[in-house]
Parts: sequence; C-alpha cells; structure tokens
Amino acid sequence: MPKIIFAALFILLSLVQLSCQSNDRSSILVIAVDELTIGDVPCHREINERSGFHILCKESVRFTHAFTPSTLSVPALASILTGLYPYQHKVRNNGGPGLEAEFELASEVAIQKNYRTSFFSGGAPVFRRSGLNQGFELYEDNIIPTFSSLYRPFQRNAELFLQWVSEESTKSPFFSFIYIPDLVFTTTETVSELGDTRNLSFESQRDELDESLFGLFSVLKKSNRWDNTTIILTGLNGHTTSTRDREIAPLNLHGENTQVALFIKPAQKKRDEAIHWKIDQNVTLVDVGRTLFDLLGQPIVENDNVDFPSHSLLGALKSPELTFSENRPILLESGWALWRKAGPLRTAGLAQHVLFINDESPRLYNTLVDRFEVNPLPLLQESILPTTTRLQHLLQKNKMTPFPSLPREWSTKLSISFPTWMKPDQERHLLSSLHRLSNFQPRSLDLLNWTAQIALNRRDWAVLRELGTKHKISSWLYIADRNLKNKKAKIDDSCFLLLQAKEIDTPQLKACSDPLFLELIDWVRADIRGLSKEAQRVRFERSFRNYLLDQEIQRVNIAAGMIWDTNRDNIFAPSRTELALNLPEYSRLRAQVYRSVSAHEN
Repeated sequence: MPKIIFAALFILLSLVQLSCQSNDRSSILVIAVDELTIGDVPCHREINERSGFHILCKESVRFTHAFTPSTLSVPALASILTGLYPYQHKVRNNGGPGLEAEFELASEVAIQKNYRTSFFSGGAPVFRRSGLNQGFELYEDNIIPTFSSLYRPFQRNAELFLQWVSEESTKSPFFSFIYIPDLVFTTTETVSELGDTRNLSFESQRDELDESLFGLFSVLKKSNRWDNTTIILTGLNGHTTSTRDREIAPLNLHGENTQVALFIKPAQKKRDEAIHWKIDQNVTLVDVGRTLFDLLGQPIVENDNVDFPSHSLLGALKSPELTFSENRPILLESGWALWRKAGPLRTAGLAQHVLFINDESPRLYNTLVDRFEVNPLPLLQESILPTTTRLQHLLQKNKMTPFPSLPREWSTKLSISFPTWMKPDQERHLLSSLHRLSNFQPRSLDLLNWTAQIALNRRDWAVLRELGTKHKISSWLYIADRNLKNKKAKIDDSCFLLLQAKEIDTPQLKACSDPLFLELIDWVRADIRGLSKEAQRVRFERSFRNYLLDQEIQRVNIAAGMIWDTNRDNIFAPSRTELALNLPEYSRLRAQVYRSVSAHEN
C-alpha cells in the first residue's frame, strides 16, 4: 500500500512541475534523524542502487566530522533552527519549558520571505510544546500512539510532506523539516519493498529509512523539484554500540554519541554536474543553523567575542575547502542529568583532534590516533597541551562546571538494553535482570517498581511476594498470596475493601482516591451500585486501555534511556487495578479485558 501511495504522488506532483520550474528561488528540506551517525551511511562501498543514502553519496557534500551540540533531540533541533548553541538559546533538554519566543528561528525568516513552511514530527520528544513550531504554517505533530507503534514512521511522514507540497507549495518555494525517531525503535517490524520481513534490529530500521529516502527522492526528481531543492540530511545524536563503564547513552559525550551524519545536497540547475566531495574538518550542527539563515538571504552577524564561534557551511557547497580554522573550539553537552536530577550539566570541548570531557576526573583523547576513544591521555600531554588548556579555559569561563561521577543507581537501572526491555521473548530475562539489579540497588524505588511490574506481567508470584514482603507493600503481598493459595492472605486497603463490601456508600467511595479502580468497582459491583453493567464495562475497558498504553509509553521511555517528557503521574509500577484483575476470582474478567484491548488494537 505505501508503494501505491508513492506512485500516486509521482503523478500528482508531476502536474505541478511547470509552475515549480517558474520559481527561481530554491526550496529547503531538512531531514533530522535520531541516532544516525556517519558510519551508518556506507558511502565507501557498493550498496543497493534503490537507496536514498546512495543518492546522497553521489550528489551531495558529505561532512565526515559533524558533531551535535547536544545529545538530546530537542536542543539539537533548536540549534539547527536558531544557529545558536544550547547555552545561548537555553534549551537544554527534551522537556519544558521549550524555546522562548524571543529567539528568531530560520522558519520565521522563511515565512517572512514568502516561503511555505512545514514541520512533520515522527513523535516524542518533538512536539509543539518544545517551542520549535514558531514560524511553521503547518506543524504536524498530531500522532496517535498505539501498542504496535508509538511513533509515525518516516515513510508516512514523507507521504504527508509530499501531499502538503502538492497542495500548498505549487507556486512558492518551501522550507520544511521532517523529524525521524525511527532508528530508536529497533524492535519494530519493517517490510522491504519486495515484501520480505526484516529482522528486528537497528540495521533493519536503517534499511527501512534508506528505502523510504529513495522513495521520497524519486518523487522529488520525477516532479522536477529535486534540482531546485537544497536537502540536508543530518543525525541529531549517535548511538552507543559498546559498553563504557558507567556511561549511559543520553549522557555520553564520546564520539559514538556526538559525531553524526551530515549531508547537504545543494540546489542546482538541471544541467549542472552533481557535487559529491567530502569535508573532513570539524563542523557542528550549529553551523547548519547558520547555513539555513544564509540560504534564506539573512546571514547571522557573528559576534567577535563568542567563545565557541559558528560558521555558515555555504562555502563548502562551492568548494571542498572550508575557510575557517581547523582548530576552532566546538562545544558538546548533555542536559540529561540536570533534567533528571541525576547531576549537573555535562560538557565537553573539541578542537581539531583533541576531545576534552569536562568531568571531575577529566578525560582527554587524541582522536587522530585513538579513533574509538579508548585510551585517555594525561592532561599534561605535551603535544596537545595548548589545545587542552584552551578548552579548559573556555569551559571555565562560561561557568561549565566539571561533571561528577554519575550516581551508581542511574548507570545500574539504565543498563538493560532496549531489545531486552521490548522483545516479548526476552521478558523472562528482563525479570531476572531487574530482580538482580534491584537486589544490588535496594534503595532504588524505580528498580523496585519496574521489577514488580514485570513480575506481575509474568505472573511470577514468588518474586512479587518476595518484593512485597521485603519492602512491606501489602497489595503486592496480598495478590501474590492469593494466587499462591495462602488462605491467610489479608489486606487493609480502602480500595480493595470495596471488592468484598456487602454495601457501598459514599464515604467508602471517597476513601478510595484511585479513579481507575473506582471505574472497576462500578463495573464489577454494578449490581449493588445500581448501574448498567454493560455501560460500565465499556467505560472501564476504554480507560484501562488508555492506562495500558500509558504504561507501554513509560516502558519504552525507560528502554530508550528516559529521554521523553512523559507523564510521571503514571509510573511504571503495578497499579491497584492491575493487581485486582489478577485475583483468582477475576481471571475470566481479566481475560475479557485483555481480549478487548487486543481486539481494539487490531
């Protein structure tokens, strides 16, 4: 079906090609991808010709040493849209309050210059509450998550973008962004255009992205919009492929998590020969932001006193030589620990081939000879001492304090891989790992809750009973004992007492402050409540389905390193309602509810 839609769009866009050709100004399309590094785009070897990456390798400038200013998506995007570092635009994490209106975005300049503007988000964490919607006529973030997909795949966003172009931008150039979180979801099934189901992995999602890019680029070429569009494909952050001691992905400032893919295909006349050189000099995504302003004819005026200068990359589209110094300092940061109350801002400085990670026990690397940054150098390494001293001075001058060791609890509880969290056949191993880690960190409330939730999911009453006994949580102990047929099981909880009460009056209901549990009571005790059992069933199943979806979002967020701004009122832990549905006497009701949830999803 998606291929049919693309084919239809070929025809649709072809109808507007003549009007497009009459406009001299070029359009701009930025495709921003989470977890895409330069190593994920194999320009150095033969790849499938039906590949979007292959097209970019042949027709664009490739920046082999591009770095993100932040490991978090929203600050990185804010830097691309403003041409400023996070310490300048003040967006340091994926949560609120977002970008302030006082900062001018490239999208606002575009709309002033009569570009049609649009932004298509694939999902969390890039929503309009980030403040990135300023200047976009269409900011499409209306995503309805489901159990099978918590995000909108790039292929669907490409279709929405092409539809918008055909309907809204036939006579004007466009300025558009597409945000792609697809590579995070390594356990999502994808199907090739030949109908083959791919294995569940990062590579399968990358191949799906590659194929969808080819489809998008093919439509733009067939509709005569390829040549007059500048296309920027950029990663927003990297991905950790090896384990570093006490490092977690959103906080990792090593190269595997900060060096990203960056390709710029310039708008050209149809007869011009495609360019495909590479730039090995260090650049930052802040430079990409300045380039956007330059492309729009409103260059940012550089302040001579800026400690971490940025530069437009427009010159690199005309010559494979950059005009600014190779020793320019670049700032890297992660605001994740500050956001999660796990520590302060973490920063690093990069100049030429020297990486200085600004920790209390600082780490220094010569990336020229130590590509994978596995051999830290002494701070007084004579050959690079001037550069090291300079980076230290700039970080201190801007009050970027050294980062202390991450509390062991955080590196422990986020040590379980995404596939282990998300693959159904890994849940037994997940419970074993969580149980072990919770014993290792007995004061971690998160680990305790997560272990109990997975134990309940697996109906492992022995583990749930152990946790309830050790931590004096009566509801866990009660449900475990009831399922283990312990006749002495008792509970003194105002909500649970409603399940057995002969009569239910208003004071009893007020004593239970759990809305979802009260909806369960309205259903299972409809007879003594004087309510329609069927109506209350429908009402409860709808609410419970939403609750389970919220739980799934929490679970994926944990698996991804807690990078989303989720609703903390609904933590990933057993609720009274889930516990009650696991009572032996409600086994049939429980099966009915889960069948209903499954049927609604399908």
